Amino acid sequence: MDGKKNPFAAWAVASQLAFVILAPLLVFIVGGHYVVEHYELPGWVMVVCIILGIVFMISGAISHIMKMIRLFAKDDKSQYRSYLSDRRDNDYYDDHGHQ
Repeated sequence: MDGKKNPFAAWAVASQLAFVILAPLLVFIVGGHYVVEHYELPGWVMVVCIILGIVFMISGAISHIMKMIRLFAKDDKSQYRSYLSDRRDNDYYDDHGHQ
């Protein structure tokens, strides 16, 4: 069975996208909270960590989506199809008599 047509392929892509979205947010929010509490930093440091988490989340999601589009949108262009036919098979010769 082709990997792209496997029913679990959609689940794998969705779970990867969820991980790409959630991981930066969790790392920056939890890490920012830890740093602010442990080192007694001002509250704006937490806001900067949240903004960084959102930026990394968006860039990672866009990168992952573009990679999936390139992977799943590929056509099999390696096989050349020839559409050559005899000229007499065309409708033009059916409507007009040969001279």
